[in-house]
Amino acid sequence: MSNCLVCDNVIEENFSSLFCDEVKVCYECFNKFKRRDSKFVIDGVEGIILYYYDEFFKDVLYRYKGCYDYMLKDVFLSYKLNSLKRKYRGYQIILAPSNKEIENKRGFNHLEEIFKCLKLPIIKCFKKIKKWKQSDKKLNERKQIQKVIKIDKSCLNNAKKMLIVDDVLTSGSTIKSLISQLPPCIDKKVLVLSSNCRISSNEIV
Repeated sequence: MSNCLVCDNVIEENFSSLFCDEVKVCYECFNKFKRRDSKFVIDGVEGIILYYYDEFFKDVLYRYKGCYDYMLKDVFLSYKLNSLKRKYRGYQIILAPSNKEIENKRGFNHLEEIFKCLKLPIIKCFKKIKKWKQSDKKLNERKQIQKVIKIDKSCLNNAKKMLIVDDVLTSGSTIKSLISQLPPCIDKKVLVLSSNCRISSNEIV
């Protein structure tokens, strides 16, 4: 038996047997993650949102990012890891750039640690050229992030299929900035853990 990474309770064997991979959360915590699995389109690129950004998800993500609970990296993709591996086979991962000062203090890149379980090459071709914390900005200020994020195209290595990943989709400004700077010939997809916004009807696939 193993213990739940969220609440530390023992994971029952009858629940573990439902999964091929090692289970990371107990049945109770599994049900607290409100799965969204929404398809959407942003600037012509198809994407998927895995969870609703409710209080439970927000708390788990904060424990991981803000309290440096490193082991929680394994809980976010575990419930559909096999299907995600199949869906994005042959892609390379593009990480939304993080705040380097916070990343250095934390000791790890939170997105890289979550998504490395997909066993795909990870490319760090974007960086922020000045301090910018998106969560501190008002909605109408977030579009300015396009002036903050820059790409190093030499890191792309002639890649043909790119999976852009982020943890929370709010205004979509970060994702739009990444999409706009990637070469148009690249097959692009988006995968985000959660969203706290409504997606307008013309963006739904």
